[in-house]
Amino acid sequence: MILKFLLVVLFFGLMLWIGLYCRKNSVDVNGFVLADRSVGPWLSAFAYGTSYFSAVVFVGYAGQFGWRYGVAATWVGLGNAFIGSLMAWAVLGRRTRIMSQYLSSATMPDFFGKRFTSDALKIAASIICFVFLIPYTASLYNGLSRLFGMAFNIVYTLCVVIMAVLTGIYVIAL
Repeated sequence: MILKFLLVVLFFGLMLWIGLYCRKNSVDVNGFVLADRSVGPWLSAFAYGTSYFSAVVFVGYAGQFGWRYGVAATWVGLGNAFIGSLMAWAVLGRRTRIMSQYLSSATMPDFFGKRFTSDALKIAASIICFVFLIPYTASLYNGLSRLFGMAFNIVYTLCVVIMAVLTGIYVIAL
């Protein structure tokens, strides 16, 4: 139990140090969201992958479908990885980067707004992102709270509150 706790503290300490160290490079939205477009394709691909395959997939999918269907559920995960992620990256990645750099857009709503010269489309895309990020974030908090609750024998509600507070501090401070 102590080893688990120390590893979590080490992880959070490392993430905090990385955030504070890299903070100087993100003085505007371009620096924060895109690292001033100085990151290469491999790091971009890994960042995309870790965002796409977050706790929703590892905790929620693996737990639910792995338990229900066994090893056969791996095929759905592999299909999602290779078709949903790799193919999207291979087909859209380079074009999106070139076009977003040309348009000086930092987010997808900004990209759509500038690409089609439509503030209404930009606002609609922003609303869509906001609305669908709510259940996505809730599922992340749910999965991680259950994981931490089982690993450290902590009450689920307390885990959710701690994660929300830590997320708020991290976003505001960095």
